[in-house]
Parts: sequence; C-alpha cells; structure tokens
Amino acid sequence: MDLNKLTQHIKAGEIEDLNLMSIEGGSYVLHARMNGKSHPISSANGQVLHVASVNEARKCLAGVPEVPLFIVHPVVYDEMVGQARDDQLASRERIPFRSSL
Repeated sequence: MDLNKLTQHIKAGEIEDLNLMSIEGGSYVLHARMNGKSHPISSANGQVLHVASVNEARKCLAGVPEVPLFIVHPVVYDEMVGQARDDQLASRERIPFRSSL
C-alpha cells in the first residue's frame, strides 16, 4: 500500500500500528499492521519504500494521521548461534510518531 492508501486505512481505523523495520545495509522499511498482517508501504513508483533514518521516515509520514509507531531490529545472531526458532524475538520499541525537533 502507498502512503495515500495508508492514510485512508488509518482514517478508517483499520491500521493497528506501523513498524519501522531495520534491514541489512543500514536502511529501514515501513510496514503497516492491519488485521494482524504486515503490509509493506510502497513509494509513489510502487517499490517498497526504503528510508535511511527514523527522521526520514517521519518526513515521509508527515501527512499521515498518527498511529503507534515502533522501531524493529532483527535478532543479531538469528542464524549464527543456532538458537531454536522460538528463542528468536526481534527487538521492538515504541518511538514517537512526530519528532520533537
């Protein structure tokens, strides 16, 4: 879904929260959770929206109504240590939707 669709779904009360997911290479992608499922946010050209920082994500979301926003970091040792799948929980922390600056 693009940012316009995201705004429509938020206004309709259908979006539970947004997750700013850290990915390899130091960038982030936004996912909206709706009906318990994660939906990636796409750019105007239909590609998954990649942002370089939390502040860049906030700029992209400037025209979007506020919903809970979380930053999600994957497990550091997900495949290297050989942990059981149940032990692998991503770090998920709520962050302010708007910057205080």
